[in-house]
Amino acid sequence: MPEIETLDGAAGGLVSHGVVVVRRALDPAVCARWTAAVLAARGDWTQDFGGEQFSLGRAFYTHLETDRAGRYFEDAAASDQRVEEHAPGLQAAMRGLLAGASGGRVVGRPGWCGAGVHVFPAGGVLAGRGGVVHFDHEGLAEPHVARRGRALSLVAMLQPPARGGGLRVWPVLYEGCDEVDEAVLQQQGDTTVLLRAGDVVVFDSYRLHQIQPFEGPLDRISATLHGAEIDRDLWESWF
Repeated sequence: MPEIETLDGAAGGLVSHGVVVVRRALDPAVCARWTAAVLAARGDWTQDFGGEQFSLGRAFYTHLETDRAGRYFEDAAASDQRVEEHAPGLQAAMRGLLAGASGGRVVGRPGWCGAGVHVFPAGGVLAGRGGVVHFDHEGLAEPHVARRGRALSLVAMLQPPARGGGLRVWPVLYEGCDEVDEAVLQQQGDTTVLLRAGDVVVFDSYRLHQIQPFEGPLDRISATLHGAEIDRDLWESWF
């Protein structure tokens, strides 16, 4: 897995490895301010999966999996306003990072939410067992998946947990089925990326991945943006 100094030109590493990491792609001091603001904005968080996780800004996959997709689209504009109010500049920064990683022009996907923040509580369910092993194909149009159009997921760490909480990535690509045999998860070649505040990881959205368990008193807080190339060097982004 390559570690690079800037996301500009990351395409080569993504083609070869499916994942790249940029250390301190965001100013850790800015990440600390965003983190404090997110924690202070708890009243504006969206609760998902019975409180296993929360978000500032609505995440499409959580709404899809809990039959609330309609609410996601109804609230998209207000969701972006909440993120900008509490973490000004975060959405623009994430679009800029995705532009650097993709080498293309990035625009917000019409009617969808822009970049948002995931909060995984310390001592919570995910902290104890880790996240679900999954691909990031939710939100991709079926024709896009069928032709294997380019798609990227970008995660920026705002506040890492005290211990653990890395992103484990396997050399396994989505082939039309979300179920993954346990033997596949034991195969060699997987990588676990540990991120510090300001670090960014970008990976092929079709690649299998999982958030690892974590310990300590700190919530795991990260910003996420997904992107799909809808035309040559033109990308749409959403959360």
